[in-house]
Amino acid sequence: MVRLALTEQERERGVALGAALRRARGARPVREVAAAAGVAEETVRKIERGAVPTPALFTVAAIAQVLGLALDELVHETRCARPMPDVA
Repeated sequence: MVRLALTEQERERGVALGAALRRARGARPVREVAAAAGVAEETVRKIERGAVPTPALFTVAAIAQVLGLALDELVHETRCARPMPDVA
């Protein structure tokens, strides 16, 4: 199965998601957040810098929970990064 290339919009949302998680993490060490979320430190780093523009939902949910963020807050922040077209 061939995976389609990501669109510019998907890449931008990934960067916006990473930035939102990084802001929420603040001064907390990546190691601490990753351990509490049950994910690898490198996974958190990659998501934060936008290198994983479409991370797994449960990975994002685990990180968000540790950071005290609701998923709908993250969705709102990433949608505000660039308006998404309406889907018919």
